[in-house]
Amino acid sequence: MRVGVTPSWMRRSLAVLPLGLAVSVLTHAAPATYTIEQHAATATNASMLTVNGQWPTQCTPSLKNVTLDGTDMRIDAGSDLTLCDRKSSPFSIELNPALAVDKPSLDPDIYHVSFYAADGAGSSPKLRAFTLLDRSAPDAPSIVPESGFWFTSNNGDATANRTVLSVELQEGQLSVALMSYDTVGQPVWYFGAASFNGHIAHVPLIHIVGGNDPFDTSAQGAHGDSMLTLDLQFESGAHALAWLGRERGSVDDSMLQLQPLDIVRLPLSETSDGQAWQGDWVLVADAEQATPQRLHLTQYRAVDAQHFEVSDPAGTAVLSCTRESSQPEWPPSSCSLRQSNATAASTFDSVALSRMDGLDGNGVALHLLRVSH
Repeated sequence: MRVGVTPSWMRRSLAVLPLGLAVSVLTHAAPATYTIEQHAATATNASMLTVNGQWPTQCTPSLKNVTLDGTDMRIDAGSDLTLCDRKSSPFSIELNPALAVDKPSLDPDIYHVSFYAADGAGSSPKLRAFTLLDRSAPDAPSIVPESGFWFTSNNGDATANRTVLSVELQEGQLSVALMSYDTVGQPVWYFGAASFNGHIAHVPLIHIVGGNDPFDTSAQGAHGDSMLTLDLQFESGAHALAWLGRERGSVDDSMLQLQPLDIVRLPLSETSDGQAWQGDWVLVADAEQATPQRLHLTQYRAVDAQHFEVSDPAGTAVLSCTRESSQPEWPPSSCSLRQSNATAASTFDSVALSRMDGLDGNGVALHLLRVSH
């Protein structure tokens, strides 16, 4: 990256950044009208889902149907009556998600669960709640999201505006600041934090307002209003699927507006050909008595549009990486490390800018950590 030069896509993105990020926020997110919660059944310890909410009438909804399309699960409910007293009533629907779709158990995966409910027999169902259900295999590796700026994917459109997110993981707590625009084009900033289980997180976001500008020494605390939710499913240390949600509709009959996003951690370089992965790295294995190994991967070679290599000057360590042809700016989807003193290549299927995680030929967990560029 040339010193003093900001890539054109970065210049468009950084236009949304506020002047200061050090703000004390004391406001807590307000509870959602409808929620989907996970728990274990008391008698059988089976995994259960419970949908809770405040229904706008006295005729609360009952479960109608549950469908599963790949990893997308849809729960449908509705009220059978139409002439009901317009007075808010609490309700709760409990179900075993596996049995509801005629399975003894759900296949290991992460499921996207949507709750739809109709207010009356002749009404159309509305999306009321959404959650991620982590049913990953017990031996599924945890993902470590790389801290820093993440950007929404432009899906190949170089002129598209991006939403900027600042992501940081500390001791199982994931903090997210989202920077974008409001409906009239003014910059807005949202902030939230939530626990992270190694695969998914549900982050309530509050809209930050007030506070001081950086040159004002008077004491004026910022505050926040509950606005959005962000559900994150990390595919690697540099790529995540995201669902941004906000409640819409009237106070007594709200619905959920959901915006799916692809977010990625991008190199801050003018080019996206793989040279950003040159530098010094340390290879660390989880095996006992394993010795960390420093690799000087300073030589770059483009193989074709989807593949590149970085290696040491002697060619004794070669990191070969594969990229998605439809997303040439994204970090590689996988990399493999070949060393002259190793009998088999090591594979990394979580690739970020400063960290890669994978397995060696014997199934031992490996981590490749950048120490210099």
